[in-house]
Amino acid sequence: MSGRFRIGLIGGGRMGRTHLRALKDSALVECVAVAEPFEPSARELRSRGLTVFTTVDEMLAAGGLDGVIIAAPTDQHVELATQVLEAGVSVLCEKPFGISAEDARKAAALAAESGVALQIAYWRRFIPELVALRQDIASQKLGNIHLLVCSQWDEAPPPASFRNHSGGIYIDMGVHEINQMLWLLDQNVCDVTAVAGPATEDPDAASDVDSAQALISLSGGSSAIVSLGRFYPGGDVVTAEVFGSNGHSRIEVVSPESGEAPQLEALRLQAEAFARHAAGGPSEGTTAMEAAEVLEIAQRLSDSAKIAVLAG
Repeated sequence: MSGRFRIGLIGGGRMGRTHLRALKDSALVECVAVAEPFEPSARELRSRGLTVFTTVDEMLAAGGLDGVIIAAPTDQHVELATQVLEAGVSVLCEKPFGISAEDARKAAALAAESGVALQIAYWRRFIPELVALRQDIASQKLGNIHLLVCSQWDEAPPPASFRNHSGGIYIDMGVHEINQMLWLLDQNVCDVTAVAGPATEDPDAASDVDSAQALISLSGGSSAIVSLGRFYPGGDVVTAEVFGSNGHSRIEVVSPESGEAPQLEALRLQAEAFARHAAGGPSEGTTAMEAAEVLEIAQRLSDSAKIAVLAG
């Protein structure tokens, strides 16, 4: 690959701006255009020197893109990915890749048929400590794995305008932990038991909850606990803890002390891996078919906990 990889960004909201902060330190990938219809956001992005288009069609028609990052609302993921793939441009789409496993698989098939790269942005796979933990598990350094605990607690709930398009807590938050669990342990899910906390007190997002927990049994004999919540004082926290017959490991992926630094570094590494993949290299991240499997498991957890999954 010669020269810098030119990325177009769809969505200049909270996650889109997080990607922009991550890419500013990349020597390989640069954002050259943004599609953002909300004028106040577009105006602020233009003030940074970015070329901003009102629609995705306009951005694609302008050309000059090697790939696109999709950071739009969850229920728009698959439709936007399909639009970009049909234009022959490679896609790095934010998780969870829609709210329907069937739709995710259709987009995966389209990418495979057209030979265009499609990667889903599960950035945990690019955290060095988690990569090392996966290697330790695979090499049996920790022995037989009895339990994996994956926790994600946010500082505060997101606004209803986001939650009402996110699919609910297991699809919005839980997919990160499910993807991480499958990747770390390389085992299949056998059974799930899930519970949800009280419904949110936000009347505009009344079908969602602010905490949920799950117990998952896996094909290799291991068990996993997924803990999700939206009230952690001081800032977001993400942890992974493994109990094996030969050892124990606990990793604080994100904490109030670290802030967003680990995530930004992982997002940079992820974008650079995507650039290599789009240029013909092997996939280093989560595939669309893997994302579809994760969505199916998240749906099982939602059904087990009897949480209404929002469809927008």
